[in-house]
Amino acid sequence: MKRHHLLATAALMLFTAPAIATAQTPTPTKTVTAQGPVAQQDMTFAEKAAVSDMFEVQAGKLAQDNAKEQRVKQFGGQMVSDHTKTSDAMKAMAQQKSMTLPTKLDSEHQQKLDHLRSLKGDQFDSAYLQGQIDAHRTAVALFREQSQNGKDADLKRFASETLPTLEQHLRHVQELRPGVASASSATQPQTSFEKMMGKDVYGQDGKKLGDVADIILDPQSGNATVVVLNRGGVLGIGAKQVAIGYNMLNSQGDRIVASNVTEDQVKQMSEFKYDDTTVSLGRNGNRNAAGGSGTDHGTMNGGASHGDMPSGQTRNPQ
Repeated sequence: MKRHHLLATAALMLFTAPAIATAQTPTPTKTVTAQGPVAQQDMTFAEKAAVSDMFEVQAGKLAQDNAKEQRVKQFGGQMVSDHTKTSDAMKAMAQQKSMTLPTKLDSEHQQKLDHLRSLKGDQFDSAYLQGQIDAHRTAVALFREQSQNGKDADLKRFASETLPTLEQHLRHVQELRPGVASASSATQPQTSFEKMMGKDVYGQDGKKLGDVADIILDPQSGNATVVVLNRGGVLGIGAKQVAIGYNMLNSQGDRIVASNVTEDQVKQMSEFKYDDTTVSLGRNGNRNAAGGSGTDHGTMNGGASHGDMPSGQTRNPQ
């Protein structure tokens, strides 16, 4: 009787194991059914989706190499696998529909990728996961809109088939983010950011890139992630705002210099826009200042006072 029970258990494991091992993200349909020219609305969707996939694959590969935590490396690997599938499906449809898709990242996504390349370990993990939350919120909204209101039947179906995968990615990274942030925030040094406000920032070519208008903070750890620069205008009025990675900045004597960034690159950057979830020093960090309380605007992370950015040496301000 015992022997029969063991055989039955072994048979059950034999038949169920392959199903678990081969469970994969579905690949969107590549077959084209609709003919004729593609509407501009659908073309815009296809272009944005193609750039998004390229970014996710390249950022995912960086995560596999640069992340500290194994969970982040695994998530990056999943992004490479899943977004390669959707990218291949989109390329196949584009070829059949005679659509020309972008073959390289736009300036906005290239800037984000360059910022990630400058990071390692805990800092990479934190920035990568927060970026993935932002990117997948944008992608979910894009694909939901196309699935509901797209004109081209094939691209509409593609969006509908891909949307559940993007929503799953978003849930996964949102669940992953708090644990990684709490693990890394204790190891990141605290810094006073207030003295950077209004300071000029120069590129590696020696040309002025702009002056610091605001500093974007990680909502989980309170660490600086992005610096917003004013370019042009008078006293900030009429200025175009662009964003560069905080960890790309170095203090060189009395100058703040952005490593590997030139004025020509900044000219090509998209204008920075705040959203409802943005946490920044300018928006959130000095609420107590108006009351004359003497609060240090740069005090973050549970009220601990941050040290000043040192002068006279070249190092990352964080």
